[in-house]
Amino acid sequence: MIAGLLYLIGLIAVLVSIAIAGVRAPPAINQFTTAMDAGNANMLDLSLTIASTFSWAVLPVVGGLLLMGFARVIMLLGAINRSLRGQT
Repeated sequence: MIAGLLYLIGLIAVLVSIAIAGVRAPPAINQFTTAMDAGNANMLDLSLTIASTFSWAVLPVVGGLLLMGFARVIMLLGAINRSLRGQT
């Protein structure tokens, strides 16, 4: 029960973070396109600038994935425990 809730919380955190990042992506795409059309774009500076605008999304996505992984480990250990005890 708790593992299922942890998995659901992690899944929601990841999906919401990706959705918000997708909503905020068009200005970054326009910035990239404008810099590439100008012809004198420094790709490293441009990439770091765009990546810094999405740095807020790293913690919720990684945290959500870790929470989902932890929940799956708990589910696996529970299944192993039930199978060794002979319960269904």
